[in-house]
Amino acid sequence: MEPVVIAAVAGAAVPGVAALVVAIVLAVRLKRLRAAHAVLLPDGATVPLTERQAELREDLSTLERNLLDLRALVDAQAEHTARELAKSLRFQGLVRYDAYGDMGGSQSWSIALLDDSANGTVISCLHARDHARVYLKEVVGGRSAQRLSPEEERAITLATGVEPQQAAA
Repeated sequence: MEPVVIAAVAGAAVPGVAALVVAIVLAVRLKRLRAAHAVLLPDGATVPLTERQAELREDLSTLERNLLDLRALVDAQAEHTARELAKSLRFQGLVRYDAYGDMGGSQSWSIALLDDSANGTVISCLHARDHARVYLKEVVGGRSAQRLSPEEERAITLATGVEPQQAAA
């Protein structure tokens, strides 16, 4: 073969080899890009990234709406719970004492069971050697229509933090 032919074949092959190298480099880059693309999509999905972004944006909007609904439900439940707790007997004051002076041991007691509005009862149990007596007095707004003993008044004070006032009987 003549040197001119060899040079012509070599000259024609160089762009082909260069094109082949470029094609291989681009194929490797495309494979890496598809691998990175697959990370952004759920398993087996073949949708374009723009469609996937639109799906994610819609899902986020739905999530935000659901979160607002959930907050409204939690707030409503908290208000309901607060209303119901206000009705429950949860403030108590307990006073132990020796009702008869000679018994010792402070076996007698008075307890105030009240709600948020200071409504409820005062229960007193007076212990003696041979008997025990139990008294129950209604309390409305921190007051009682019956006369309260000092120990019962102290129990209401412990439960509410406010000195009780006797109602006119």
